[in-house]
Amino acid sequence: MTINQNVPSYTGDIAEQHIDPSQEYSTENQEIAFSDEQHAIWADLFAGIHQPYLLEHLCREYRMGLELLQLDPHRIPTVAHLNERITPRTGWHIERTVVRYTLADDWYKKFAQRIFLITDYLRTRDQMEFTPEPDMFHDIFGHLPFLTQEFYARIEDKFAPAYMKATQEEREVIKRLAWYSTEFGLVVEDNRFKVFGAGIISGRKELTRTVMEFYRLGRDNVIDYARPIFPQLHEQFLAGRNDLHRIIDGVNDLHKQGQMSSADEGWNVVLSLYKKLDIAQEGMFGGEVIIAPFDVETIARIPKTVYAFNPMLFVCESLEEMDAVLDSYLKPIAMR
Repeated sequence: MTINQNVPSYTGDIAEQHIDPSQEYSTENQEIAFSDEQHAIWADLFAGIHQPYLLEHLCREYRMGLELLQLDPHRIPTVAHLNERITPRTGWHIERTVVRYTLADDWYKKFAQRIFLITDYLRTRDQMEFTPEPDMFHDIFGHLPFLTQEFYARIEDKFAPAYMKATQEEREVIKRLAWYSTEFGLVVEDNRFKVFGAGIISGRKELTRTVMEFYRLGRDNVIDYARPIFPQLHEQFLAGRNDLHRIIDGVNDLHKQGQMSSADEGWNVVLSLYKKLDIAQEGMFGGEVIIAPFDVETIARIPKTVYAFNPMLFVCESLEEMDAVLDSYLKPIAMR
């Protein structure tokens, strides 16, 4: 089966899709014959991120999972290869979908069956470092190493039961919690910030921007890495929470106006927002990314996921703490 590589105009909003059901992949029809150019794009994406100076900033569980998944650096893996290495370990199953990106409901129905969908779309050469639309490299390289790990399967298992019983307002919060944990989350490991989210891991521009912020926090004496770093971050958060909430509200207004459609454009308008709100670019607000503790109240305040550009990331003190914080919101809903 071949795939259509026509890339739609993408502004950060989820475009309505009209999928011909007959074009969707069946259980028996999961494999694709990729072109040499598509394999070459995969190889270049893989090589661009699979570098020691970047891998050292990814959390330990991801690096363990990447080794277990045994991805070919030069060729896009088959669905069979992925399932052989994931299903026996965690019980999750991988399926391919023709859906590029859509509203969350269809995906959560699959999550409830412990099925993780990977799209058949691969980014083009002009989106090598940053793509606002999740593609198969994001799905496979970013998420699937984690799905070899029981703890990650447990985290993914939390979302669908709650989502299915949630009100529409609660569903919006659930989507944010998933976005800022499994997609754009950070954790503390060995008293260092480490990347956890697949959206950061699979995007070279997102990843390098995040790593530079780790160094910037030390360089500007915002965080003293010789002392426990999470209490320091929490102190910064408490002092700057009102300004952070003002930025969140301002970013959402910019997004509604279609001004967050690319990484470069998004950052430029965020800079303008700082000036408009009279917020000094210093402390936790001094870099290209804002890092704050994983706080449900603050994340729930984000009224719309900024798919195209993420000017803020949230960090948990540990994976155990992430598990507990997600449980605190999701479990009561799931148990109704």
